[in-house]
Amino acid sequence: MLNLSNGNGGAYIRFGAHTMAWEDSDKKAITIDTMVMDLDSVRTGWLLLAVGQRDWVEDATVGVKGKQPAPEYKYGFSVKLFSKPLGVVEWCANGVGVTKGFQAIFNACDKAADANPGKVPVIKYEGATPLKIGKGNTAIPNFTLKNWINRPAALDADPADADFDEPAPAPAPAPVRQAAKPKPAPAPVQDDEEMFN
Repeated sequence: MLNLSNGNGGAYIRFGAHTMAWEDSDKKAITIDTMVMDLDSVRTGWLLLAVGQRDWVEDATVGVKGKQPAPEYKYGFSVKLFSKPLGVVEWCANGVGVTKGFQAIFNACDKAADANPGKVPVIKYEGATPLKIGKGNTAIPNFTLKNWINRPAALDADPADADFDEPAPAPAPAPVRQAAKPKPAPAPVQDDEEMFN
């Protein structure tokens, strides 16, 4: 359990709860579809998001709340995602609707992880559900767990490396041909008379 019940550099994505839309680290609108989620990268902690400010105070143990640094910090999560169009990105948030959506897909993946050792989950964004909380409005991003795949090498690449293409498989070694056995020299030709002498 992540205990996300509260009502660092690099490429990232954000979900706008009021617009129900995604944007990238350049604040450009993006379309989110199918992504790989790196369960090993999931972290929880206290997150401060304000104009020109971002501060992340990570829990010592995932899902076990550390001390809140100040009232303006809200409890949230951080996870690494990968898709071919986006490359590797961080999704870090602390909003009520967003954490509910992430908690749901994390729980589904975590429950199935033991049956898929060494693999990573592929999740699909299925739109958002508006939610009214007190006098405010938010939205919950909805995801489904599609399947499990081998861990893409991109998830372990250096974030400073811009090339996240999967390496092509190594070519199969050429078959080794054995040298042709030398043909024995033909026996000297004898005529019929020599054979009987």
